Amino acid sequence: MKHLFISLFLLGLVGYAQGQTNISAGPIVGFNASTAPYEYDHTFTTHYRTGGAIGVLVNAQRQHLALQVAALYQQKGFRIDDEYTSPRSLYTRQKNDYRLNYLNIPVQVAYAFRRDGQGFQVFAGGYVGLLLRGKAELDTYYEDAMSGTSDARQGTTKLKPGRATELYSIHSYSQRIDAGLQVGAGYRYEQLLLQLSYSYGLRNVGPRYEEGIGVGFITPSYYNRVAQVSMAYLFGHSE
Repeated sequence: MKHLFISLFLLGLVGYAQGQTNISAGPIVGFNASTAPYEYDHTFTTHYRTGGAIGVLVNAQRQHLALQVAALYQQKGFRIDDEYTSPRSLYTRQKNDYRLNYLNIPVQVAYAFRRDGQGFQVFAGGYVGLLLRGKAELDTYYEDAMSGTSDARQGTTKLKPGRATELYSIHSYSQRIDAGLQVGAGYRYEQLLLQLSYSYGLRNVGPRYEEGIGVGFITPSYYNRVAQVSMAYLFGHSE
């Protein structure tokens, strides 16, 4: 993935050295399937959940190469469906649904197989996301075989960007900034651009305690993974 991005970037430098630039921009809508590898005291079983995306896309095309920048309101998240018995005979069952809404800024270099930018294309780049809000629907059950005690919790809680300010509110928070890599392929027909992409989060967006709170406690970690199909309609001009 890293080598592909470098190759496309170098091709972009060559392409931008000659020819005219066609700048176009327009609305973009998408459909997501997202998940996240989730770890706490063990690796949880997670599943994809669906969501949407809407925003604007700017495409600066010069012959085969294009720089594409978008601003998206994007729904991410994941579902947990997990059962686990710890070495200390603590049984847990969790069926939780996490929804995370981001302002995402993907920046990518695209290579079109046709000189006019039409037809098939491949692209690679990166993204930065800002968590706006979210929520978690919780359905958990705990049973301690050694003590004979059990507990259950059900309900919905808001997920806030930032660090937890209280010891037992860790699941009400998520890191504000997300960032990662993105690759994909697409097809352009006149003003219509269809794309299929996959983004790979590199930043642990699991919640953290504020300094001095929760010392000695472990916190969950998870990284966003999103597959998306999108459609943009581009209006533009040449320079």
